Amino acid sequence: MTTSRYTFWCFAPLVVAGTAASITLAGAQAPAATPLPLAAPVKPVAPAPKPAAPAGNPLQLKFATPSLQHGQQLAAQSCAGCHGAGGASTKEGVPGLAGQIPGYTQFQLTVFRAKLRPSPVMQKVAAKLSDQDIADLSAYFAAQPVGPAWKADATARSRGEKLFQGGDAARNVIACAVCHGAGGRGVAGNDVASITNLSPKYANSVLHEFRDSPGFGGLIAPEAMRIALHPLTDQDLLDVSAYISSMK
Repeated sequence: MTTSRYTFWCFAPLVVAGTAASITLAGAQAPAATPLPLAAPVKPVAPAPKPAAPAGNPLQLKFATPSLQHGQQLAAQSCAGCHGAGGASTKEGVPGLAGQIPGYTQFQLTVFRAKLRPSPVMQKVAAKLSDQDIADLSAYFAAQPVGPAWKADATARSRGEKLFQGGDAARNVIACAVCHGAGGRGVAGNDVASITNLSPKYANSVLHEFRDSPGFGGLIAPEAMRIALHPLTDQDLLDVSAYISSMK
């Protein structure tokens, strides 16, 4: 009788102690089971914070039918001291608001309120205005007659008139009248500003502001002005200012 080359081991039953287990061989003493450490309690994971809701468009207004009476009251309280009674300015460095396109006035007051256009004075004034206030003021000023023409140098005015009405094709200068109209009264449907009899010093300063700015964040109207004014010299701006301040 031959003996097999293989020795068969008989496995003892699985011994479970708590969470530990050991396997013993036949005839061997099972070692003491070592308990495994209990897992640390699982802490609930805090949910990720929700992203902040996008801010509303600071240039979008919500208002009811504008009230000219309320607009007149606001104008007397907050505007007349600088812009003149009824929005007809008597100061060369302050723009008149009388006869202005309502959408344009709304836009300007809104960008001042949002601090997108620099002016400590106007930012402070506009910060106190509600959407309805802005609509009421804009409607009131639009209903007022344009202020009187300013005195202007005849030679400068003549040069400015040529640029305003016909442009200068050789220098890629577009005529201002293309957008603002031959009489400078703007276009209500496109919120293009009325610039008829605009205060001369203000006109010159704002033309420089448009021309010399590196950009306006993609806002269509001021970007269009920046591009249109780019070919004009400082003298051109003075000439155009002389003309538009004395149109009627």
